[in-house]
Amino acid sequence: MGAYNSKAEAAGYTKTHSDDEESLKQNKEEAVITIDHEDLVYDKTPLSIGSACVYDELWVQIPRNTTIPTNKFEFFMATALDNQESMKLSFYQGERAKASDNKLLGTLEFKGIPPAPCGVAEITFCVDVDGKGNLNVSAEDKSTGRKETMSVPGVGVKGKLLTAEEVAEMARQGEKHESEDDEYVEKVNAMRAMKEYAIVIRENAAAGDYSRKTEDGFRDVVDKMLDEFKEKATEFGLEGDRKMHV
Repeated sequence: MGAYNSKAEAAGYTKTHSDDEESLKQNKEEAVITIDHEDLVYDKTPLSIGSACVYDELWVQIPRNTTIPTNKFEFFMATALDNQESMKLSFYQGERAKASDNKLLGTLEFKGIPPAPCGVAEITFCVDVDGKGNLNVSAEDKSTGRKETMSVPGVGVKGKLLTAEEVAEMARQGEKHESEDDEYVEKVNAMRAMKEYAIVIRENAAAGDYSRKTEDGFRDVVDKMLDEFKEKATEFGLEGDRKMHV
């Protein structure tokens, strides 16, 4: 130690009491940084995490109180339009049925989908929260190998994106509006079922061995059903018929 002190003094550096205080302060700051990024990761996800699907409904992939790190949740989405070239998927955190009533975490856009009829091209998504509390999302077109990724740091870290008070309030809002949200989900399910039924009828009419007059009659009826479907969707406040396809 004496040799070290001599070299320091020879270089014009003299250790003082303030140096000790500064060193101690720096060590404390480093300790706080370490705790913020590692030791304060939640044991379980504080709120649910999911993506927006048709009619702004939140589809939960990682439920609240899932142990961190989570398992990877994998699902696929098919294109909703002929020759669709890109696909966007927005992720939210919260306990409400409507995606827009929760906290937006980020949006992953997948581009470069090869031209194909509606529903043919499929993109595989994987979602997880890792041991550092980061949300990781990947999207891959397995027919081409093309892949896009998104990471949202701090989703599972205490106080990083939301304070403890904000987390508690969002959980309370989910409980407070549970009946309202259940009613919304019922409307969405009813509209989805009606739309699928109308599409099946139209496809069957087009594929069947009908006379032109009968086929046109089916088409007129089904087209009217789809128009009424759109009107009802607007009346119920359900937007985005092609916004997201799951």
